[in-house]
Amino acid sequence: MTVGMADKTIIAIREAAEAYAAAVRTTQRFFERVDDADDPAVQIEYATLVEREKEAEQARLDAIEAAGFEVPSIDESDPDV
Repeated sequence: MTVGMADKTIIAIREAAEAYAAAVRTTQRFFERVDDADDPAVQIEYATLVEREKEAEQARLDAIEAAGFEVPSIDESDPDV
């Protein structure tokens, strides 16, 4: 079975969205188990999780942009708005 270009684009968006959602869920689970927010190890782990969320979010936005999706009324990243 051959996957068309549009199908590949949608698959890329789905995968990027899933990766972003997984990163957010990981951060949420982190907070479920945190007992001491002042612990330096906890702060380092949180900083790492935040960075992963940012990277996953950017990958999701890049996939959406590559697919040509744009909603100018809510997409503040578009310099033409």
